[in-house]
Amino acid sequence: MKKWKGILAVILITGCLGGCSQFQAEHNAVKVKRDGSVQAAVIDTLDKSYYSEDELKQTIDDSVSAYNQSQEGDPIVVKKFNVTDGKAELYMNYAASRDYQDFNNVTFYTGDLQGAYDQKYEFPDEFQKVENGKVTGSVTRSDILGGLNYNVVICSEEMDIEVPGKILYVTTDAVVTGKKTATSISEEREKAAESETETASESESTDGGSKSDGNAEKGQFEVESESKSAAGNEASDTADDAEEVKHTLTFVIYE
Repeated sequence: MKKWKGILAVILITGCLGGCSQFQAEHNAVKVKRDGSVQAAVIDTLDKSYYSEDELKQTIDDSVSAYNQSQEGDPIVVKKFNVTDGKAELYMNYAASRDYQDFNNVTFYTGDLQGAYDQKYEFPDEFQKVENGKVTGSVTRSDILGGLNYNVVICSEEMDIEVPGKILYVTTDAVVTGKKTATSISEEREKAAESETETASESESTDGGSKSDGNAEKGQFEVESESKSAAGNEASDTADDAEEVKHTLTFVIYE
């Protein structure tokens, strides 16, 4: 999605600036499917006096065509593009998360936890535990790495995320919006933070708040304990460092 932001910015600076039935979005969003394919939406607002819809569409088509020519088959398909009242909507299908990542030049991983660990993704210290679309407590990185080998989406962008299964854990930068959906968009986090503050106050007055014991079921997810320890020490070097990388990557773990 950074790529499209860049394309739109260039077109705006220079002054020149079909349907997707089931997947609809209000913000930048991705929908990950069980077969590994990805549906993505880019929603942006443009100043009509500075863009040409036809030229923008041509830029998009040319970029997709150039990428597809470098790959086997056509892994990227533009499903819908239009501009209405200055609002641009772009819907695209990607054959795999790797295509999304490479084309948009962002971090985007879909797969199991073991694969993410093997590829050296840095797991944060704390995760939110989710049950039936609601955050019920928190767990640690050790709980995640010591548990079952669930599936995960890891992304570096602010966007809405839909997964094909029930969400179990998310990083602290994410807001759970349903059993299969979450968002890492800043304004949505701010709204959720205000709501959570009110809810937490009510909860503390009744039961002192609830926090899970963080025990994950033991399973087939294999992690070297030495590596986990090293990673833990690395992540907790200083409070400033932790704050700096806290929202770098969003994790959505599901079954």
